[in-house]
Amino acid sequence: MRIAIVGATGLVGTIILEELASGDFDIEIEKIVPMASHRSAGSSVEFSGEEVEIIPLDSGNIPPVDIAFFAVEDALSKKFAPIFVQRGATVIDKSNAFRRDEKVPLVVPEVNGNEIGDAKIIASPNCSTIQLVMALAPLKKFGIKSVWVSTYQAISGAGKNAVAKFIEEWEDMWDWLENKDLIEILSEHPYKNFSPPAMFSNVIPQIGTETGNGCFTEEDKLQFETKKILQMPELYISATAVRVPVLNVHSEAVSIEFFKNVNFSEIEAALKNFENLIISEKTLTPVDVSGRREIFVSRLRMDSVRKDVIHLWIMGDNIRKGAATNAIQIAEILSQKQKH
Repeated sequence: MRIAIVGATGLVGTIILEELASGDFDIEIEKIVPMASHRSAGSSVEFSGEEVEIIPLDSGNIPPVDIAFFAVEDALSKKFAPIFVQRGATVIDKSNAFRRDEKVPLVVPEVNGNEIGDAKIIASPNCSTIQLVMALAPLKKFGIKSVWVSTYQAISGAGKNAVAKFIEEWEDMWDWLENKDLIEILSEHPYKNFSPPAMFSNVIPQIGTETGNGCFTEEDKLQFETKKILQMPELYISATAVRVPVLNVHSEAVSIEFFKNVNFSEIEAALKNFENLIISEKTLTPVDVSGRREIFVSRLRMDSVRKDVIHLWIMGDNIRKGAATNAIQIAEILSQKQKH
């Protein structure tokens, strides 16, 4: 297959190239075409030990490819994805550009891969949505009534520039700490007047822009996309999205209410038997999960009072399964369809 990566120099694009080069996926690659903005003209990326020149993204030089991965902002996806489709490609888009389009499947392969059909544009969900629906999908049969989720989202989810800014804050912080005593450190923060808020040694309980009723776009995405993927339009889901000073891996504290009392052993068995979902008796942290392709659940427990409520801690590498790996799994399905 001829494959284009639009946004090849970004965090997600870089991981797509790395994952494709690993050879772990059932995709026969004939040609790789990395694409990025004109700022990257003349530069190259590495793929399978070779340097491949980056093609500037321009409507006049869209290459003929079978699959085009899009890892760019919404506006660029809306502009260029239809052009790639006109040239014969199937687009797998990681942005928010098409997720609310009723004609565009929003896909997590383990959950609803059968919905791809003959679609020429396929949307890959928000990173925090992917790990949530991976845990909710095997529990649908028990009758989910409502879901409460608080996310603890890593800085890598905000992109390469956010990671660079965080590292810069980290380095500056050491200079500030050098001549401070403990009380001064606990009483002050060198970035307290920053706008937007600093990420170092901070927690930011808002991600995206305000949408009304005190909600932000990240929370709206999580709620809408979960209902669409699970085909549960009446599901009550409440979300609070928080950015935390962790470089990689999103975490979620989730409480699930069912319509009737549930059996813990049956809940645990359903989760354990779901593809690419790992249940751990050990409480996991981002350090345990970074670099992994699966979604992880720990601290699985019944509510201490109610027998119709369970609680769990869900974690996933937001750049891999939350972005690049999920998109490549979609491409695997397309590759298998082509073979048959």
